[in-house]
Amino acid sequence: MPLPLIHTALPKRRYQYGEFTMVVLGEIDSRDDIPYQFLMAVIPPDANTPELFISVEKCSRQASHDGKYQMRIIAAQMSQMLGKSDNWGDLDTFVNDALAVLSKLLNLTDEQPMVIL
Repeated sequence: MPLPLIHTALPKRRYQYGEFTMVVLGEIDSRDDIPYQFLMAVIPPDANTPELFISVEKCSRQASHDGKYQMRIIAAQMSQMLGKSDNWGDLDTFVNDALAVLSKLLNLTDEQPMVIL
């Protein structure tokens, strides 16, 4: 699965987490026809574009028996579903869970995410 093809989206929050910048996007219109609820774009140091995303996507009715939303890690050469939940439609819940995933994935266990205004 390639990186999300975002046509339009509204930034909801920005974080500095260690050397990484995270931008949380909502109200997403994508050219890949995936029903994104939220995306957390991860921008590495010295980069201008995201190289990793954590997404929450609305599940189809037939796939929503374990939850209305699924969380996925998306990078250029890989995509991995992390699970389903009814709670990821809430921005705060998504952000908390996505930051916890990134803490482990990027080895940021000694860092604290800081909101960028």
